[in-house]
Formats: sequence, C-alpha cells, structure tokens
Amino acid sequence: MVTLGVLFVALCFTAFPRFPMFNVASASSILPVNDAEYANGTIAIPDSPCLIWYDWINVSSTQVINYVLYTNSDYPYPTPIANLVGQNLQLFDGTEVFVVSALDKMEVYRDQNGDGIPQANFTSGDSEILYWMFMNMSDSYNIIPIQKTMEGDVPHYQWGFTYVNVYAYLENATGPIGVVAKLILDHLTVSYDFSLNGNVSNLKTNFDIGKVASMSVLDSSQLSLDGLSLALLYPTSTYASEPYSTYVDGQPYNSTSANDSAVNAEVARVAVGNTKAYDFVFGGNYTLIRGENNETHATKAEVAALSSIPIEIYGPVVWQTSFFTDELKFHGLFGGSWPDVAIDYSASSLIYRICFPVWDGLQIQNDPVYVGYLFSSTEIPEIPTTVILPLIFIAATSLVLLFAKKRKFNFTQAKKTLSLLACT
Repeated sequence: MVTLGVLFVALCFTAFPRFPMFNVASASSILPVNDAEYANGTIAIPDSPCLIWYDWINVSSTQVINYVLYTNSDYPYPTPIANLVGQNLQLFDGTEVFVVSALDKMEVYRDQNGDGIPQANFTSGDSEILYWMFMNMSDSYNIIPIQKTMEGDVPHYQWGFTYVNVYAYLENATGPIGVVAKLILDHLTVSYDFSLNGNVSNLKTNFDIGKVASMSVLDSSQLSLDGLSLALLYPTSTYASEPYSTYVDGQPYNSTSANDSAVNAEVARVAVGNTKAYDFVFGGNYTLIRGENNETHATKAEVAALSSIPIEIYGPVVWQTSFFTDELKFHGLFGGSWPDVAIDYSASSLIYRICFPVWDGLQIQNDPVYVGYLFSSTEIPEIPTTVILPLIFIAATSLVLLFAKKRKFNFTQAKKTLSLLACT
C-alpha cells in the first residue's frame, strides 16, 4: 500500500521528467577544506545530476557547515530544493556539542484564536493548519559565496543561496487528502551571518520568502490566501558527548512527551548537565512587503508536540534531506563515535515552528538567531529537576560535520531517494 506521503510526492512530480537512477551506495566524496578558515565549493555525487554546494567556517575551535542541494545550470530539469546548517562546538570540560537545523516544511494556517501560532493536534483532529506546503523544485538559482567582513574587531562571515521561481504545492490538511493548488513563489533565499565575539557565537539566519507570483487551484474550492498565516516547521538534531537536555523559556521540554500541541517560545536551549550550550532565539519582528509598502509585524514561535506533526504525511516525504542523511555516519566526527543518523519525528526532543501571523501570500523577510556558547562553563540558574534526554539523532536535516578532518560520506538507498525525487 502506498503511503499518503509517497503518493503526494508522486502527484507533485508528475509534470517533471525523471532523473536518471544511480547507485549512491558506492558514491563518496571528501570536503576539501583542510584547515581553511572558510571555504566554498561543490561536492559532486557520482553518476548523479545533483550537486551539493557547501559553505564551511572553522574559527576558534567551532565549525559551521551549510549544505544546499542543486543541479548544474546546464542540466535541463528543475533544481531540487534542500538547505541545512549545523554547528559544532566544545564546552569548557571538552564536551562536544553538534546542533543541526533546517527548514523542513511550510504550513498555512488560519489564526482563529488570535494568538499568532497554529494550534494543531492531529491526534484529536482539531487543527488551525489548513494546508501543508511542500516545496520541491525551482527554475534556477544564485549563489553568494562566503565574504568575510569586520565590524570593529568582530569578524562576520556572510553567505547565501537563492532558488528562483520555486514550485510549491498545497495539500489539504483538514478535508479529503489531496493536492489542492500549485504555487509559484518568485524566490526563496536563505542567507547567513556568522560572527564570533569572545566565546559567544551568533549565527543569524535570514529567510527571504518571495511572494506567491501565481496560483493554480486544482480542485473546485474557492481558495484564497487572503487572511491566512504561514509557519516554517523545523525538526532539529543534537549530538553531545555527554547526556543533554532541552529547555523552552527555562522549563524542561520534550516534543515527544509534551501534552500541549503548541507552546509559545522565546528561547529554546540545549544544555549539557547544568551548562548552557546552544540557544535558539525567537521573537523579534519580520517584514511583510505589500506592494510598495513595508509592514512590520511581530514574529511568533512555538515549540510543537509530536501530536501536531502529521507523521503519516511528513514521515515518508524526506527526499530533500535524505541526500544529506542516507547512511551518513558520525563515526570520526571530531574524534567522536556515535550511531548512524536517523530521520524520525517521533524521536525528536525539539520540534519548533517560526510563525508569521500576517502573510496573505506576500513576501516575508525574517532573521532568527542561533547562539553557541564556546568553552562554556556557565550554569543555568535555578534549573528545575533535569529531564535527561537520550542521545538522539533525528530530523529531516541531520547532517554531519565529519568533513573537518577530511572524512568520507556515503549516500545510499538512491532508488528510494530519487524515485521520490522524480516520479513519472
């Protein structure tokens, strides 16, 4: 029986030609960065039309990696979409911490109760999410390689990647399962600004989500984006060489066991013991571009319980990030040794949404910040009873930074991956 997720992808790619199959089990590549302070380049996947563009930073014993999936500009088929970023750092006692996050899905919701975040419980069937948005292809792309600048005595490393004319599909989340509309977003840009001040690093991620340039409604509904809101869904993956915990606004939180389907969040934290290691800083404002006018609205964020994730839809649809995660191993990453990567929402301790209560299908610009505490020995004050989480490797974006020491990575299950990528 074909799962709903696989069926959805097949529908999405019906209009596109088939990518050639290839055996990635024998494919391998090495990130040629050596001890470079920063580097850009392309990783070729043997016998594949797909390429991986990488951005690499290695300063003050912390490393940042960004991967983007694309195809050669002379390749006749549309460019696939996938983007993730990860950071590795050490705490004062030598504990290794690696956190990776990426934009996995978008969701369209109607904020009926006015709290700005989507209430979504797919276990009970009560949800403000109307449509799931899947992005899969784009017409072209533009690359912005890393540029190093100085602001006073603080170095900044800035880079980005733009997908042009992005194909997106809305699937009904409340009624009969099926694709109800095809959208063209005029662009999707993900850019970064990484800086290091003392032992605190800041990774500012800027999302520029283009306006909906066209929409083709595929059913008989009178679909309109007016009055609708947009949420960006993020699974995360964390490695620590010692047991770690996750907190939201100072309280222990675990998406797998949370009862509330949506909880407002200002800061989500990864801590090792009582030592803070990494923060996801939410809040602030975003810009909505309405014609010639720029509107400023408050960004909302929520941590999401597993009950708010439609596993039967999202679980099987992982072709974008499976290029980065299939059979990739953490063995040898910065001297560590730990299990293989797994893509599993049901094991994720931290699932979050960044929410834009006012959207209307218009262009949005937003820049959340991820903060790393290098060589940290700072204890979290007044910590509640610690809930120690298992060392889990989850997320449709779990990627490894083993390339710092010129490790190899292997891609497998190509037929599964590319059959999802290019169904006839």
